[in-house]
Amino acid sequence: MLPYEKNNWICHDVFLAVTVVFGKSQENIIDITFNKLGAVYHKNESGNSVCKVIKANNDITYKVVVEIVDIDKKPIGYKKTYTLSSPFERYYYVPFQFSELGYYYLSVSFLHGDKVIFSKQEGFGVIPDVTLTKKDYDSPFGVGAHYARYGDWRVAEIQQALGIAWVRDVARWKDFIGTARNTPDPFIDYLDRHNICWLPILDYVDANHGWQDENGIWRWDEDVTNIKKYVEMNENRILVYESQNEPSNFAGWNKRWPHPQGQKWRPQGWGVPFTDLVKQMHDSIKAVNGDIKLIWPGEEEWIEYFDDNREDVANHIDFTAIHPYILWRKYPETSPFYDGFYKMQKEMLKKRNIPTEIWVTETGWTTYLPDSIRRHFPPVTEYQQAQYLVRNYLVQLYFGAGKMFWYELVEEPFGVHHPESGFGILRYNTMLTVKPAAVAFANMVNNYRYLKPIGKYLAKDRKTYGFIYENEKESGAPVLSIWREADEKEELIPVKYTKSLTGVDIFGRTIEIPIIDGMAHLPLSMSVLTVSGFDMDDLKNLYEPKEQY
Repeated sequence: MLPYEKNNWICHDVFLAVTVVFGKSQENIIDITFNKLGAVYHKNESGNSVCKVIKANNDITYKVVVEIVDIDKKPIGYKKTYTLSSPFERYYYVPFQFSELGYYYLSVSFLHGDKVIFSKQEGFGVIPDVTLTKKDYDSPFGVGAHYARYGDWRVAEIQQALGIAWVRDVARWKDFIGTARNTPDPFIDYLDRHNICWLPILDYVDANHGWQDENGIWRWDEDVTNIKKYVEMNENRILVYESQNEPSNFAGWNKRWPHPQGQKWRPQGWGVPFTDLVKQMHDSIKAVNGDIKLIWPGEEEWIEYFDDNREDVANHIDFTAIHPYILWRKYPETSPFYDGFYKMQKEMLKKRNIPTEIWVTETGWTTYLPDSIRRHFPPVTEYQQAQYLVRNYLVQLYFGAGKMFWYELVEEPFGVHHPESGFGILRYNTMLTVKPAAVAFANMVNNYRYLKPIGKYLAKDRKTYGFIYENEKESGAPVLSIWREADEKEELIPVKYTKSLTGVDIFGRTIEIPIIDGMAHLPLSMSVLTVSGFDMDDLKNLYEPKEQY
């Protein structure tokens, strides 16, 4: 049959293949598989999914409903219903082709009568073409990952398609120095092939390897020498390293040197020997190439302690990194970042003669399912994760972050109730399918990579937030980002010179914004709305210029 077009997409009639299955338990099984890794497609790109349905019950007749809906669970015009009575394994083949960006769900449900007794859905994305075609070192957009842990090196292909320029992952120097291999880390070549920039975290130096010399300095000579050899192997290919990840939590630092009151996050105890280690790492790396930078963990209390308790710390800090998770309070804007955190942090660094560049090397929200155990990460829905991701990046990049790395790329397989499991923006499944946050990330890259922030929008309501940008690729044309903290509300902006406005949501869907009697009517929600088309004369009195510090 000829394809038909409806609601900006094309679908052919479903192809049904039937195979008899014996020996199955009395249960219904649904498996949905997309034909493309990550389940991400571009506009007008043909794609398809195969929905496998197993019925192993001879007595009951079911309806099987195959449907595609959008991120808001609204039907987009495709729905097929089938009768399943015999114990068969069946395959429903669903081709699709979308001319609109967005996040969509393919849903397969068993119905007995009118009651849904079992259903499964898988999401897929239609994203702008932000595929990395070369390394973009200037991009602020990054993600943390555990590539080796996945055991699935296809994941870089998805990151490349999402346009996420940087990855933060462990540099396993212990695997290459002092071993039979003694060759450069092949991970660099792997990332090069996908045009991804690498921020390597130097793999943990065990606290128990340290010893104190006659001058009271803690030393890790063998480890530092091997790190230097690793850097030498990769010279001219990597120009920035992160010293160690959260020394308060890993590698035995707060076990060997515990905090007097058991507050392991604070450095009283492990701070002095850790400072000695990083200073030695810094000196050895600079001996290889003075242009290589070493990032220090830069939580405010750590930097103050390091500087106050060891000499010559500032000269060994190229710049710092922080991990600003939102604990207990859910929204990005209710964190300290909107209330002067970066200004105070940079003033503290400047006072100590430490460079004021700050990278956010971990930040994120998790979609784990809560249970009876109280945990310090507030769980969010997948929709909220996508909303908060964009809001968090825009807020922190505006106020002072140099680069930001979302934690993390792929979900961890620790169980649905474990917070670590839900931070990822790709699912830990066979095809590494995208969550809504991944599609929002690709659209954020598309919409904001070349926008220069110039001011903070002066909202009439304290729960409305926004920034003004200049588009560096379009002769400085103004762009407004605007959203609500936790509800929906219309924002009215008086316009005299603006003729038309276009809004784009976090999933790439466009809307025409009405201008009625000299007022632009902006529909605001928890999702960032990116608005272009303003005449700058209409915005010049509606924002507070960006403070430089």
